[in-house]
Amino acid sequence: MTQTLTYYTTAELAREANVTRRTVMHYADLGLLTPDQVTASGRALYGPYSLRLLRDLLDLRGLGMTLEEARVMVTLRRATHTPAGDYRRDWTREDVPLSDEELHALHARLRIMNEAYARQAENLARFDRWLTKRFTGGVPNEAIDTGLL
Repeated sequence: MTQTLTYYTTAELAREANVTRRTVMHYADLGLLTPDQVTASGRALYGPYSLRLLRDLLDLRGLGMTLEEARVMVTLRRATHTPAGDYRRDWTREDVPLSDEELHALHARLRIMNEAYARQAENLARFDRWLTKRFTGGVPNEAIDTGLL
């Protein structure tokens, strides 16, 4: 069975990602997002993987990654995934148009970000336990979440 892909106009892609059309156009101008198709009238159409990349870009930027670091991430993703977003098991180093220096710098930055994320996840969990104890009398979150209280 053939899978039919959904394509989004710039405005539809922006709406799906909850950003402005101008944000999508800005990322496209920077080469971070490229249309999967262009209609005869010149309208850009983006596939589902573009939506995923856009959401990833927004998350990466929110985590403090620079536009250049985000560009490297997107380039790496495009080289190792199909246009539909599936991981390509057959990719080779030659498929990745990035220098070893760019990849090493990205790897170092990701390790720093992961370490910071792990520290913050631990801090958030501790704070959640403290709030639970102070405001619910020590009742576990599961009881609150499932409506048992």
